Amino acid sequence: MEPELLIILTRPTDRRAHGWLLGRPMTLKVFWSTLIVGMQLIAAGIGPLEAADWFRWRGPELSGASAEVEWSLGNSHSRKLAWQAEVGTGFASFVVSQNRCVTVGHIENQDVVVCLDVDSGKILWDFRYAAALEDRDFEGGPTGTPTIDGMRLFVLSRAGDFFCLDLLTGNQIWNVQVAEAAAVRLPGWGFAASPLIVDSKVILNIGEHGAAFDKSSGKLLWKSADREAGYGTPVPVEFQGKLCAIFPSARAYIGVDLETGTAIWTERWLTTFGCNAADAILFKDQFFLSSGYNRGAALFQLVDNSPQLVWKNKDMQNQLHASLLHDGFLYGIDGDMERGASLTCMRWSTGEVAWTKEDIHPGGLTLAGDRLIVLTADGDLVAVRADPKAYQELERIQVLDGKCWTTPVISDGRIFCRSVSGQVACVDARR
Repeated sequence: MEPELLIILTRPTDRRAHGWLLGRPMTLKVFWSTLIVGMQLIAAGIGPLEAADWFRWRGPELSGASAEVEWSLGNSHSRKLAWQAEVGTGFASFVVSQNRCVTVGHIENQDVVVCLDVDSGKILWDFRYAAALEDRDFEGGPTGTPTIDGMRLFVLSRAGDFFCLDLLTGNQIWNVQVAEAAAVRLPGWGFAASPLIVDSKVILNIGEHGAAFDKSSGKLLWKSADREAGYGTPVPVEFQGKLCAIFPSARAYIGVDLETGTAIWTERWLTTFGCNAADAILFKDQFFLSSGYNRGAALFQLVDNSPQLVWKNKDMQNQLHASLLHDGFLYGIDGDMERGASLTCMRWSTGEVAWTKEDIHPGGLTLAGDRLIVLTADGDLVAVRADPKAYQELERIQVLDGKCWTTPVISDGRIFCRSVSGQVACVDARR
């Protein structure tokens, strides 16, 4: 028997900041990756608006996809580079709301949260806190992307310093050292997951399978055991009446009841260096996992509270970034990023590879409509048709110099991307 799941697509808790998500409450026998927020607002009966804000990691629906279709990169002779800025060393991506774009970098022994005006690139405010560069095995700097909830911004540092800031002013509302508060160790490269807002809670991937804090005060609500966390962000789902999430740890992916913090199931998933960095991808009653370092990928089906293997192979190895699911096919960065990874298209249901493009060397990618926005490792922005028949490159412009391993973001026709050294570029892709 398939599990019974309630899917509710709602708008976020503050329409001024977020816009709307499409949908109405419905009951289906499916396993879905939709976070339930602001259920009380459904009764308001206000119609949905276009959701242009990219207010959290992997976008409004936590899928890495945007519904925007009216965009174009132009070409090398008519590229639409609107502005550039400098934010410091790091790998954090962007969140966008209230005509503001926020990311995090590292400058001279401080992490710097930078809020930019989306039209001009002008720095509206910055917020700084003491932090080590921590450049062991890579350039260092912040790796986690902030989260916007209404008029508040949540930022988690690699060392566990957790801040709630006012989005408009950058003023600190509260902060807590979460590793100390939850009595958990830091993973080898520090915390990297983004904060996940669930009703009145903010969920962090720290410890064996996460911890929850009150989003108004920073008070610890529940925690998990003192074991090493993974680097991916928890993905929410309501299963059999319980709001849950899948957490990557250093040794497993774990299904957790978000009300109590209780682990419901554990799928052992061992990776070199304990580096489980890619978020789980969910569709219907199945979920997809992938890691690098020769670990590979697998599809599971949840049966009676237990994951059952559907298939596994080593043809998709997501070292850092989760793949994107579109019309039954996964599009992902396969392989070792330092050596030059490939862009691969794989069938969801079987794991069969449809095509691989080895020489594009993607550093990050996002889906917008039926096109991929690929930021290459050396700074090209490329539009690629999301088509399993063949690799189809549509447009390409160079926007950055140097190493680029951060996911690009599209919001209201603007594409935001950055290099590891901290160069930010905004492309006005509105048609």
